[in-house]
Amino acid sequence: MITNDNYQKVLDRIFLVSEKLIVFDGIDDVYEHVIKTSIILSRADAATIRVFNMEKGTLDIVKGYGLSNGFLTQPPVRIGEGISGKVVREGKSFSAVDVTRVPECVNKELAGLEGIRAVISVPLKIKDIPTGCLNVYKKTAVAFAQHDLLSLNTIASQIAGALEKSRLIQELQKQVAYDQLTGIYNKNTMLKHCEAQINLSLRHKQPMSIIFMDIDNFKVFNDTHGHLLGDKLLSDFARIMKKCCRTSDMIGRFGGEEFVMIASQTTKEHAYLLCNKLKESMRKHKFTGSANARVPITFSAGISSFPEDGAAVDELLKKADQAMYKSKKAGKNTITLYENPEVVI
Repeated sequence: MITNDNYQKVLDRIFLVSEKLIVFDGIDDVYEHVIKTSIILSRADAATIRVFNMEKGTLDIVKGYGLSNGFLTQPPVRIGEGISGKVVREGKSFSAVDVTRVPECVNKELAGLEGIRAVISVPLKIKDIPTGCLNVYKKTAVAFAQHDLLSLNTIASQIAGALEKSRLIQELQKQVAYDQLTGIYNKNTMLKHCEAQINLSLRHKQPMSIIFMDIDNFKVFNDTHGHLLGDKLLSDFARIMKKCCRTSDMIGRFGGEEFVMIASQTTKEHAYLLCNKLKESMRKHKFTGSANARVPITFSAGISSFPEDGAAVDELLKKADQAMYKSKKAGKNTITLYENPEVVI
């Protein structure tokens, strides 16, 4: 039975969690605070938070306390699998005095090795849709009290709110930095990266190159097949670029069918080889609608390099753009190195 004094302490703890969630530094900061508060409120020995991983389709442990690394790095579970999967699928809390004796527990051996007995698992819901769960454990077979379930459900609803807030912040940040159609950097972000890369190259006395690309005959393709397939072509082109790039390279969409690649520690000649690799990948890729296209799907490119072509972002981009237009005039599907006079390959 919970006394009035203890009840006030519970409310105070929940209030502190609420305050923390309003001004949290990051979602990991929220997890850390909630985990420890949940253990204190329920007089538990350990706790975990699982969140649904949209990409993998699994419930992953994102934070844990009072448990071994072996337990925290166990394979993720799927919706409907185990206690956590059941709680998330049904959107209902679950409690047991001894998890090693309930059929819902699919990792009895691991729980036994960890010494886990009693458990409460409560769903984390965003707009009434379960997206994860908060689990607290005791290492003795002593049941959790009813008020523990109530306080944990209250905290769980606050975690879900923080998750939603974090997701919205990340989405806004992504919209600011990325092109929504292709998922690669937008023009403003690329300009910032280009400036930073030039400064880095200057400091370490290393070359860098800028590749300016424009998809050939894109308007013809768009007019013939419609904007939907036109958008898919742009998205596919971005994916091909990602596959051809090194991890140190950065790619972005400058608008329309124009794309830019920043190749760090790369001379003009090596940038040409990288660009040619992209051309070959384009040639092999079967673009949707390309079978009926009047002309093959190709791109024209221009390359400028630091330090020989300048040390300012605007100057290097302008020269790469000029070289790209030389490629267009030379018959498209061509790579031009900015030189005086320009060399067309």
